[in-house]
Amino acid sequence: LYTLLPAILLALPACSSGPEVLTHDNGQIRLVIESDVDGVNVEDMKVRFENNRATAQFNIVNGDDDARRVFVSLEWLDAQNFLLEDSMEADPKEHTFSVRGNKRRTLTFFSPDGKKPTTLRCSLEEVNL
Repeated sequence: LYTLLPAILLALPACSSGPEVLTHDNGQIRLVIESDVDGVNVEDMKVRFENNRATAQFNIVNGDDDARRVFVSLEWLDAQNFLLEDSMEADPKEHTFSVRGNKRRTLTFFSPDGKKPTTLRCSLEEVNL
């Protein structure tokens, strides 16, 4: 049986670990990013709350030589995890960004005025050219 174990392990399909989840929390606003984009990294995550408005910022870095298009969807949530629907007026819910090869792009998102979001949840997916 022990001699068959390596062969059995090699025959098993590789398990997908799902999207990479990155979190940054400054105590007032939490930024959660889920990314399924290979070759594009998320760096320098920042969040703040000033003048009744939350701001979230991060860089997407394309480590490949070719340009990539990244689709970003976002949701601002309050302390009870309710979606702040009118955040769509302040920031459209979906964006597509191009990132040139071996370059970075800074993304900044603002919450709606007067709301008190506690979380910005972003999802990153690759768009085929």
